[in-house]
Amino acid sequence: MRTAVLLMALTVLLAGCASGIRDNHPRPEVWLLMGQSNMSGRGDLSELPAVFAIPDPRIMAWGNDGEPAVAREPLDSAVGQVDLISADVQAGVGPGLAFARVRIAQQPNRRLILVPCAKGGSAIAEWTPADGRGTLFGSCVARARAAVRRGRLAGVLWYQGESDARSGDDALAWPARLERMVTALRIGLARPDLPIVVVSLADEPVRGPYAGRYPAWQAVQAAQASLRVPGVVVVAAAGLPKGEDDLHLSTAGQILLGTRLASALELQK
Repeated sequence: MRTAVLLMALTVLLAGCASGIRDNHPRPEVWLLMGQSNMSGRGDLSELPAVFAIPDPRIMAWGNDGEPAVAREPLDSAVGQVDLISADVQAGVGPGLAFARVRIAQQPNRRLILVPCAKGGSAIAEWTPADGRGTLFGSCVARARAAVRRGRLAGVLWYQGESDARSGDDALAWPARLERMVTALRIGLARPDLPIVVVSLADEPVRGPYAGRYPAWQAVQAAQASLRVPGVVVVAAAGLPKGEDDLHLSTAGQILLGTRLASALELQK
């Protein structure tokens, strides 16, 4: 019931700002959507509120086909994928579009370009800084550089860690690996102050096919919650509704997460 009320309020908010488009737009904010499956999205497309089916020309996506277009779900569609390293054929509803819509609800003259770079199942070691579009890191940096020709780099949304919860050693190494990646990303994009919003894991799966597979879940969750990296904000996914597999956020959960992400940024001002 609480989730339904929150979604209804969000839908009214987003619909109310749809007529607020102005002609004197600032340069678009470019946001990188990085991580694994919960960033790529596994939410059911059929469960999207009707307002999300209405394209908003203020929100663009730098698609996996290398072309900018008005953003639609699934943002991380693998249709026409150029960099096969990050192809995710299971992509569904993620937090990116909800995040963008709330950013615009907060300030209607904003424009955004969303750059999906996530890869389902990727451990943080697979994001080790490396050159070349044949790596997750290098591909994302290349796409970011292309997108900023049409906008200004505003920040990164990072949701990852489930794969590292399979091993205590990986969980222990997660914070240092993240910090290394953040440092390299800021250097590679010439933005030493680049804001990074990290999502800490949702509730551990206790039923379904993923139950019991992640013995270090709480260790990763705790490491994420205690991050102390300059310019990094942590947003909790704990308590958000999940899908039937009890691992991935549902469509409602992703919309609520997008709202949390946008709200956290407003609080940092």
